[in-house]
Amino acid sequence: MALSKPKEVQLHLFSCPICSETVKQPKILPILHLFCKQCIHEHILNMGRNKNSKLTQFSCPVCKSVVKPKDVKATTDEWSAALQNNLILSIMIARNKEDQQQDCGACKRHQQQSVAKFWCKECDETFCEKCNTMHSWMKLSSTHLVVALEDLGSNTSGIDLHAISEQCNTHPTNNIEAFCFKHEQLCCIQCVSSNHRCCENVKSIEETTGSDDVCITLHDKLESIKYATIKLLKEKEQQKSKFKAMTDNTEEEAKEFLAMIKSNLDCLFETFTKQLHLFRDDENTSFNIRIRLLEQLIASLDHWMSVDRVVREFATRTQYFIHVDTLKKQLKASVRQINNLGHKE
Repeated sequence: MALSKPKEVQLHLFSCPICSETVKQPKILPILHLFCKQCIHEHILNMGRNKNSKLTQFSCPVCKSVVKPKDVKATTDEWSAALQNNLILSIMIARNKEDQQQDCGACKRHQQQSVAKFWCKECDETFCEKCNTMHSWMKLSSTHLVVALEDLGSNTSGIDLHAISEQCNTHPTNNIEAFCFKHEQLCCIQCVSSNHRCCENVKSIEETTGSDDVCITLHDKLESIKYATIKLLKEKEQQKSKFKAMTDNTEEEAKEFLAMIKSNLDCLFETFTKQLHLFRDDENTSFNIRIRLLEQLIASLDHWMSVDRVVREFATRTQYFIHVDTLKKQLKASVRQINNLGHKE
Protein backbone atom coordinates (compact mmCIF):
# COMPACT_ATOMS: atom_id res chain seq x y z
CA MET A 1 0.00 0.00 0.00
CA ALA A 2 1.38 3.41 -0.95
CA LEU A 3 1.58 6.28 1.46
CA SER A 4 -1.51 8.37 1.98
CA LYS A 5 -1.67 11.73 0.31
CA PRO A 6 -0.13 14.38 2.61
CA LYS A 7 -1.69 17.67 3.43
CA GLU A 8 -0.65 20.54 1.16
CA VAL A 9 0.60 22.55 4.13
CA GLN A 10 3.04 19.77 5.08
CA LEU A 11 4.99 20.01 1.86
CA HIS A 12 5.94 23.64 2.54
CA LEU A 13 8.03 22.31 5.43
CA PHE A 14 10.13 20.29 2.98
CA SER A 15 11.48 23.04 0.75
CA CYS A 16 15.14 22.93 -0.19
CA PRO A 17 17.14 25.41 1.96
CA ILE A 18 19.29 26.25 -1.08
CA CYS A 19 16.72 26.95 -3.83
CA SER A 20 13.69 27.51 -1.49
CA GLU A 21 11.50 25.29 -3.69
CA THR A 22 9.95 21.89 -2.99
CA VAL A 23 12.82 19.43 -3.02
CA LYS A 24 13.44 17.53 -6.26
CA GLN A 25 15.12 14.11 -6.00
CA PRO A 26 15.47 14.69 -2.24
CA LYS A 27 18.76 13.79 -0.61
CA ILE A 28 19.17 13.66 3.17
CA LEU A 29 22.42 14.24 5.09
CA PRO A 30 23.37 12.32 8.27
CA ILE A 31 22.29 15.38 10.30
CA LEU A 32 18.85 14.92 8.61
CA HIS A 33 18.77 18.14 6.58
CA LEU A 34 17.01 17.82 3.20
CA PHE A 35 18.24 19.16 -0.17
CA CYS A 36 17.57 18.78 -3.88
CA LYS A 37 20.09 16.40 -5.43
CA GLN A 38 21.22 19.07 -7.91
CA CYS A 39 21.45 21.80 -5.25
CA ILE A 40 23.66 19.79 -2.89
CA HIS A 41 25.70 18.64 -5.89
CA GLU A 42 26.44 22.25 -6.91
CA HIS A 43 27.20 23.13 -3.28
CA ILE A 44 29.83 20.38 -3.11
CA LEU A 45 31.38 21.43 -6.42
CA ASN A 46 31.55 25.08 -5.32
CA MET A 47 33.35 24.06 -2.13
CA GLY A 48 35.86 22.16 -4.25
CA ARG A 49 36.47 25.19 -6.49
CA ASN A 50 37.10 27.45 -3.48
CA LYS A 51 39.59 25.06 -1.89
CA ASN A 52 43.20 24.93 -3.05
CA SER A 53 43.83 21.34 -1.90
CA LYS A 54 41.79 18.24 -2.73
CA LEU A 55 38.36 18.19 -1.07
CA THR A 56 37.99 15.28 1.40
CA GLN A 57 34.71 16.34 3.05
CA PHE A 58 32.02 19.00 2.78
CA SER A 59 29.83 20.94 5.19
CA CYS A 60 26.04 21.07 5.44
CA PRO A 61 24.83 24.39 3.90
CA VAL A 62 22.44 24.89 6.86
CA CYS A 63 24.27 23.94 10.06
CA LYS A 64 27.87 23.50 8.76
CA SER A 65 28.02 19.89 9.96
CA VAL A 66 30.94 18.01 8.43
CA VAL A 67 29.88 15.25 6.02
CA LYS A 68 32.39 12.69 4.76
CA PRO A 69 31.77 10.71 1.54
CA LYS A 70 30.93 7.03 1.93
CA ASP A 71 33.49 6.09 -0.71
CA VAL A 72 36.79 7.90 -0.12
CA LYS A 73 37.93 6.97 -3.63
CA ALA A 74 34.90 8.57 -5.33
CA THR A 75 35.27 11.95 -7.06
CA THR A 76 33.45 15.01 -5.74
CA ASP A 77 31.22 14.79 -8.80
CA GLU A 78 29.88 11.47 -7.44
CA TRP A 79 29.35 12.47 -3.80
CA SER A 80 25.80 13.82 -4.13
CA ALA A 81 24.59 10.69 -5.96
CA ALA A 82 25.93 8.53 -3.10
CA LEU A 83 23.94 10.45 -0.47
CA GLN A 84 20.90 8.73 1.05
CA ASN A 85 17.70 9.20 -0.97
CA ASN A 86 14.67 10.28 1.05
CA LEU A 87 12.13 7.76 -0.21
CA ILE A 88 9.49 8.82 2.30
CA LEU A 89 9.50 12.42 1.14
CA SER A 90 9.67 11.40 -2.53
CA ILE A 91 6.51 9.35 -2.12
CA MET A 92 4.77 12.13 -0.16
CA ILE A 93 5.55 14.67 -2.91
CA ALA A 94 4.52 12.27 -5.68
CA ARG A 95 1.22 11.48 -3.93
CA ASN A 96 0.53 15.17 -3.46
CA LYS A 97 1.07 16.01 -7.15
CA GLU A 98 -0.88 13.11 -8.62
CA ASP A 99 -3.30 10.69 -7.04
CA GLN A 100 -1.47 7.51 -8.05
CA GLN A 101 -0.05 4.44 -6.40
CA GLN A 102 3.73 4.14 -6.23
CA ASP A 103 4.92 2.13 -9.25
CA CYS A 104 7.25 -0.86 -9.06
CA GLY A 105 10.65 0.34 -10.28
CA ALA A 106 11.71 -3.08 -11.63
CA CYS A 107 8.51 -3.49 -13.67
CA LYS A 108 8.73 0.08 -14.95
CA ARG A 109 12.16 -0.58 -16.47
CA HIS A 110 10.61 -3.41 -18.50
CA GLN A 111 7.69 -1.27 -19.74
CA GLN A 112 5.26 -2.89 -17.30
CA GLN A 113 3.19 -1.32 -14.56
CA SER A 114 2.37 -2.71 -11.14
CA VAL A 115 1.78 -1.31 -7.68
CA ALA A 116 4.88 -1.16 -5.46
CA LYS A 117 4.50 -2.55 -1.96
CA PHE A 118 8.12 -2.87 -0.84
CA TRP A 119 11.35 -0.87 -0.85
CA CYS A 120 14.93 -2.20 -0.65
CA LYS A 121 17.33 0.06 1.23
CA GLU A 122 20.49 -1.33 -0.41
CA CYS A 123 19.09 -1.23 -3.97
CA ASP A 124 17.14 2.01 -3.36
CA GLU A 125 14.35 0.43 -5.39
CA THR A 126 10.60 -0.12 -5.05
CA PHE A 127 9.15 -3.59 -5.75
CA CYS A 128 5.76 -5.18 -6.26
CA GLU A 129 5.07 -8.51 -4.53
CA LYS A 130 6.30 -10.54 -7.52
CA CYS A 131 9.55 -8.60 -7.97
CA ASN A 132 10.20 -8.61 -4.22
CA THR A 133 9.95 -12.41 -4.19
CA MET A 134 12.44 -12.66 -7.07
CA HIS A 135 14.68 -10.11 -5.32
CA SER A 136 14.74 -12.26 -2.16
CA TRP A 137 15.64 -15.40 -4.18
CA MET A 138 18.79 -13.80 -5.62
CA LYS A 139 21.96 -14.68 -3.70
CA LEU A 140 23.40 -11.15 -3.90
CA SER A 141 20.20 -9.51 -2.60
CA SER A 142 18.84 -12.16 -0.23
CA THR A 143 20.23 -10.33 2.83
CA HIS A 144 19.09 -6.83 1.78
CA LEU A 145 16.88 -4.81 4.12
CA VAL A 146 13.40 -4.68 2.55
CA VAL A 147 10.68 -2.52 4.12
CA ALA A 148 6.96 -2.56 3.38
CA LEU A 149 5.77 0.82 2.09
CA GLU A 150 2.81 0.44 4.40
CA ASP A 151 5.22 0.56 7.36
CA LEU A 152 6.77 3.77 6.00
CA GLY A 153 3.34 5.37 6.03
CA SER A 154 3.42 5.76 9.82
CA ASN A 155 6.24 8.30 9.48
CA THR A 156 4.45 11.51 8.46
CA SER A 157 7.39 13.79 9.25
CA GLY A 158 9.01 13.34 5.85
CA ILE A 159 12.29 12.42 7.56
CA ASP A 160 13.86 9.17 6.37
CA LEU A 161 15.63 7.53 9.30
CA HIS A 162 17.60 5.32 6.92
CA ALA A 163 19.93 8.33 6.60
CA ILE A 164 21.24 7.39 10.05
CA SER A 165 23.37 4.46 8.95
CA GLU A 166 24.04 1.70 11.44
CA GLN A 167 26.99 0.41 9.39
CA CYS A 168 30.56 1.00 10.58
CA ASN A 169 32.46 3.57 8.49
CA THR A 170 35.71 1.59 8.78
CA HIS A 171 34.11 -1.83 8.19
CA PRO A 172 30.94 -1.19 6.12
CA THR A 173 29.82 -4.84 6.28
CA ASN A 174 29.55 -4.67 10.10
CA ASN A 175 26.90 -2.98 12.22
CA ILE A 176 27.83 -0.45 14.90
CA GLU A 177 27.54 -2.18 18.26
CA ALA A 178 29.65 -0.20 20.74
CA PHE A 179 31.02 3.24 21.63
CA CYS A 180 34.51 4.11 22.89
CA PHE A 181 34.16 7.01 25.32
CA LYS A 182 37.92 7.57 25.43
CA HIS A 183 38.19 8.27 21.69
CA GLU A 184 34.52 9.28 21.24
CA GLN A 185 34.16 6.82 18.37
CA LEU A 186 31.38 4.51 17.21
CA CYS A 187 32.67 0.96 16.81
CA CYS A 188 31.76 -2.40 15.38
CA ILE A 189 33.05 -5.61 16.95
CA GLN A 190 36.02 -5.61 14.56
CA CYS A 191 36.90 -2.02 15.55
CA VAL A 192 36.77 -2.92 19.25
CA SER A 193 39.04 -5.94 18.84
CA SER A 194 41.56 -4.21 16.56
CA ASN A 195 41.69 -0.56 17.66
CA HIS A 196 40.09 -0.28 21.11
CA ARG A 197 41.00 -3.50 22.93
CA CYS A 198 43.13 -1.51 25.42
CA CYS A 199 40.48 1.15 26.04
CA GLU A 200 38.84 0.83 29.44
CA ASN A 201 35.62 2.70 28.73
CA VAL A 202 34.06 0.84 25.79
CA LYS A 203 30.37 0.04 26.18
CA SER A 204 27.84 -1.64 23.95
CA ILE A 205 25.08 0.47 22.44
CA GLU A 206 22.55 -1.74 24.22
CA GLU A 207 24.21 -1.06 27.58
CA THR A 208 24.59 2.67 26.97
CA THR A 209 20.99 3.14 25.85
CA GLY A 210 19.55 0.87 28.52
CA SER A 211 17.74 3.80 30.13
CA ASP A 212 15.95 6.90 28.89
CA ASP A 213 18.64 9.20 30.33
CA VAL A 214 20.26 9.75 26.93
CA CYS A 215 16.98 10.85 25.34
CA ILE A 216 16.00 13.07 28.25
CA THR A 217 19.48 14.62 28.52
CA LEU A 218 19.64 15.49 24.83
CA HIS A 219 16.19 17.07 24.71
CA ASP A 220 16.74 19.05 27.92
CA LYS A 221 20.14 20.19 26.65
CA LEU A 222 18.62 21.42 23.39
CA GLU A 223 15.91 23.26 25.32
CA SER A 224 18.49 24.84 27.59
CA ILE A 225 20.77 25.93 24.73
CA LYS A 226 17.83 27.32 22.77
CA TYR A 227 16.64 29.34 25.78
CA ALA A 228 20.15 30.70 26.40
CA THR A 229 20.60 31.54 22.70
CA ILE A 230 17.27 33.39 22.50
CA LYS A 231 18.19 35.33 25.61
CA LEU A 232 21.59 36.24 24.17
CA LEU A 233 20.00 37.25 20.86
CA LYS A 234 17.61 39.64 22.63
CA GLU A 235 20.50 41.12 24.58
CA LYS A 236 22.47 41.74 21.39
CA GLU A 237 19.48 43.33 19.68
CA GLN A 238 18.98 45.62 22.69
CA GLN A 239 22.68 46.50 22.73
CA LYS A 240 22.54 47.29 19.04
CA SER A 241 19.51 49.53 19.54
CA LYS A 242 21.13 51.33 22.47
CA PHE A 243 24.37 51.73 20.55
CA LYS A 244 22.55 53.26 17.59
CA ALA A 245 20.65 55.64 19.88
CA MET A 246 23.90 56.62 21.56
CA THR A 247 25.64 57.38 18.26
CA ASP A 248 22.60 59.30 17.02
CA ASN A 249 22.63 61.39 20.20
CA THR A 250 26.34 62.00 19.83
CA GLU A 251 25.83 63.27 16.30
CA GLU A 252 23.04 65.63 17.38
CA GLU A 253 25.14 67.03 20.22
CA ALA A 254 27.98 67.55 17.80
CA LYS A 255 25.67 69.48 15.47
CA GLU A 256 24.58 71.78 18.31
CA PHE A 257 28.18 72.41 19.26
CA LEU A 258 29.07 73.05 15.64
CA ALA A 259 26.36 75.72 15.39
CA MET A 260 28.15 77.71 18.08
CA ILE A 261 31.50 77.75 16.34
CA LYS A 262 30.44 76.88 12.79
CA SER A 263 32.77 79.21 10.96
CA ASN A 264 35.90 77.66 12.48
CA LEU A 265 34.87 74.01 12.91
CA ASP A 266 33.28 73.01 9.56
CA CYS A 267 36.29 70.99 8.55
CA LEU A 268 36.64 69.38 12.00
CA PHE A 269 32.95 68.40 12.10
CA GLU A 270 33.11 66.71 8.70
CA THR A 271 36.08 64.61 9.81
CA PHE A 272 34.39 63.78 13.11
CA THR A 273 31.09 62.59 11.53
CA LYS A 274 32.92 60.45 9.00
CA GLN A 275 34.86 58.70 11.74
CA LEU A 276 31.73 58.31 13.83
CA HIS A 277 29.78 56.75 10.97
CA LEU A 278 32.64 54.39 10.16
CA PHE A 279 32.78 53.34 13.79
CA ARG A 280 29.01 52.80 13.89
CA ASP A 281 29.07 50.81 10.65
CA ASP A 282 31.90 48.63 11.90
CA GLU A 283 30.11 47.94 15.16
CA ASN A 284 26.80 47.31 13.36
CA THR A 285 28.55 44.80 11.13
CA SER A 286 30.00 43.08 14.18
CA PHE A 287 26.60 42.94 15.87
CA ASN A 288 24.94 41.68 12.68
CA ILE A 289 27.45 38.85 12.35
CA ARG A 290 26.85 37.74 15.94
CA ILE A 291 23.08 38.08 15.61
CA ARG A 292 23.07 36.10 12.35
CA LEU A 293 25.09 33.30 13.94
CA LEU A 294 22.73 33.22 16.91
CA GLU A 295 19.67 33.17 14.63
CA GLN A 296 21.20 30.33 12.63
CA LEU A 297 21.87 28.43 15.85
CA ILE A 298 18.26 28.91 16.97
CA ALA A 299 17.01 27.64 13.61
CA SER A 300 19.32 24.63 13.87
CA LEU A 301 18.14 24.00 17.44
CA ASP A 302 14.50 24.08 16.32
CA HIS A 303 15.34 21.60 13.56
CA TRP A 304 17.31 19.35 15.91
CA MET A 305 14.53 19.37 18.48
CA SER A 306 11.97 18.48 15.81
CA VAL A 307 14.21 15.77 14.43
CA ASP A 308 14.93 14.48 17.93
CA ARG A 309 11.24 13.85 18.55
CA VAL A 310 10.99 11.86 15.33
CA VAL A 311 14.19 9.90 15.90
CA ARG A 312 13.22 9.16 19.49
CA GLU A 313 9.86 7.79 18.37
CA PHE A 314 10.80 5.83 15.27
CA ALA A 315 14.54 5.10 15.34
CA THR A 316 16.35 2.14 16.80
CA ARG A 317 18.39 2.59 19.95
CA THR A 318 21.57 2.47 17.88
CA GLN A 319 20.26 5.08 15.46
CA TYR A 320 19.24 7.30 18.34
CA PHE A 321 22.62 6.97 20.00
CA ILE A 322 24.38 7.80 16.72
CA HIS A 323 21.99 10.76 16.36
CA VAL A 324 22.86 11.97 19.89
CA ASP A 325 26.59 11.66 19.21
CA THR A 326 26.28 13.54 15.89
CA LEU A 327 24.30 16.38 17.49
CA LYS A 328 26.69 16.61 20.43
CA LYS A 329 29.63 17.17 18.11
CA GLN A 330 27.71 19.70 16.04
CA LEU A 331 26.67 21.61 19.18
CA LYS A 332 30.31 21.83 20.22
CA ALA A 333 31.28 23.10 16.78
CA SER A 334 28.48 25.71 16.73
CA VAL A 335 29.32 27.03 20.20
CA ARG A 336 33.01 27.10 19.32
CA GLN A 337 32.24 29.16 16.21
CA ILE A 338 30.36 31.75 18.28
CA ASN A 339 33.07 31.83 20.95
CA ASN A 340 35.72 32.47 18.31
CA LEU A 341 34.24 35.94 17.82
CA GLY A 342 36.11 36.92 20.98
CA HIS A 343 33.29 36.88 23.50
CA LYS A 344 32.83 33.69 25.54
CA GLU A 345 29.04 34.04 25.63
